[in-house]
Amino acid sequence: MLIKTLLKLVILVSIFSVSCSTDPQSKNPHEELIIFAAASLTDSFKEIANEFETLNNNVSVIFNFAGSQQLSTQLLHGANADIFASADWIQMNRITESDLSLEEPQNFASNQLVVIVPTENASLFELSDLTNPGTKIVVAHTNVPAGTYTNVVINKLAQYPSLSKSYPDKLKQTIVSEETNVRNVVQKVVLGEADAGFVYRSDTALPYVSEKVRTINIPEEYNEIANYPAAILMESESKELAQEFMDFLKSGKSQDILEKYGFLKIHDQ
Repeated sequence: MLIKTLLKLVILVSIFSVSCSTDPQSKNPHEELIIFAAASLTDSFKEIANEFETLNNNVSVIFNFAGSQQLSTQLLHGANADIFASADWIQMNRITESDLSLEEPQNFASNQLVVIVPTENASLFELSDLTNPGTKIVVAHTNVPAGTYTNVVINKLAQYPSLSKSYPDKLKQTIVSEETNVRNVVQKVVLGEADAGFVYRSDTALPYVSEKVRTINIPEEYNEIANYPAAILMESESKELAQEFMDFLKSGKSQDILEKYGFLKIHDQ
């Protein structure tokens, strides 16, 4: 009797072992996808990643958010990532020209600049007000995509009919700080440490920003379109998964999320 009982236990253990080995999860080990993304993408990409993880239960998306120029420099110095999403082509070209991208980068969204002012500031309502004496303006540094776009826009405004030819020079004299990424510009204005700042339209879609600032729009013909390219990196250890994310990034679901956060959809470019 004892022998029969032991034999039954051995058979049960064997069956249990086989069932564990055929569990779907064992065939799909947990994967991590590392994405280096421009700071302006922080909130939208976190939501897109949540949706992607819901569709892929065995996947975790890990982000490194910073200024695109910081990210490209990190990648050029050997940092490990699967995807790079930049706020401009200048930083993306640094990656492609160094043969670090697997394929040609693809645009997945675009953006534009606006000027934000603290809601309690009662003196700044138009672009012409930005050159008022004592005004403190914050911008992103010119080696940051947002800073490059800002510099181009300020120079373009010399052609705006209601502004003078000397407007760019006067405006640049009011700049008191150049930040390493656009989110730092947003923070300084929200906290009242600056009278105005040039930021992306997408930054104003964030509740904690829209509740604290007013927006001064820049006319379309004097603005700049900021295109956002993304690329799978040559050294990626999860190329198939990275391609799935790239495809998802262009899907209707992701495009709706980007639009919700103030970006322009691919078909709007």
